[in-house]
Amino acid sequence: MIKLIKKAVRKAQTLIQKAFARDTDHLYVVSPYNKLMTELEKKEDYESYQQYTQFREAFEKRILEFTKAAYVRMFGTLYHLNKFKGNFSFREACTDQWTLNSRMRFSLEIIKRYFSTAKSIYLTEHDTPYYKNLVKLGQYDLVTSIYKPGDALHQDLTKLTYPDNSFDLCMSFEDLEHIPDYKAVIKELYRVTKPGGHILLSAPFMIENDETIIRATIDEKGEITHLLTPEYHGDPVIPQGILCYYHFGWDLLERFKDAGFSSVRIVIGYDIDKLILGTLPFIMAEK
Repeated sequence: MIKLIKKAVRKAQTLIQKAFARDTDHLYVVSPYNKLMTELEKKEDYESYQQYTQFREAFEKRILEFTKAAYVRMFGTLYHLNKFKGNFSFREACTDQWTLNSRMRFSLEIIKRYFSTAKSIYLTEHDTPYYKNLVKLGQYDLVTSIYKPGDALHQDLTKLTYPDNSFDLCMSFEDLEHIPDYKAVIKELYRVTKPGGHILLSAPFMIENDETIIRATIDEKGEITHLLTPEYHGDPVIPQGILCYYHFGWDLLERFKDAGFSSVRIVIGYDIDKLILGTLPFIMAEK
């Protein structure tokens, strides 16, 4: 009974918050910097887009200064600014009506631009809002998995069970940083990708760093050594969160090339019109 009451209260609070959503159209400025999607091969390339970065960050600041509301509208579309314990990230917490955050929505824009002809896709998640959105598109032969030993969909990304050359496109979002032997993951993704196929991947990527930051290590006995303050990320399968081992730098692109990928780039951008905001780097690699 208490759970039902709490659920009803949360539902009522959400309805009230939506009713008081703030319209942000007046913050919009017509500008060539309102939208960006570009490829970067090296750190120095990013410096060419500082005007875009500064424009986006200034707009984000105006949004946050303008409203303390949980919901805002931009051109009639409702977005949830999901603050948690006073913290907020446009990358992860600015969600649309399907609860897709900026990172997820930008990845869909990348797919439209680069992979519209892909047919067989491997996605390392299942039954998530992102998965359901891809299913609704109805144009892909979609294979999904989760890391949950004993489950029918279980896959270990370091030892995939799929045959060689299985997929046109492999997508993995916010997984790589949680796997100690991430180089084995890259090799496996290369193996199951078709010649001419691609990888689209996101992970914590420090665009100003040449080298990857190792936050923790694990030995053969499974004992973890923390080199920095432990950082845990939310996970749909593991409620307590999952340990982050790495914040990657530009050397990660070399690890993809070491595995055999012929072309490796960072795709980065945003879209103010759709409140796709934050720093959104994705690794795109071609076999």
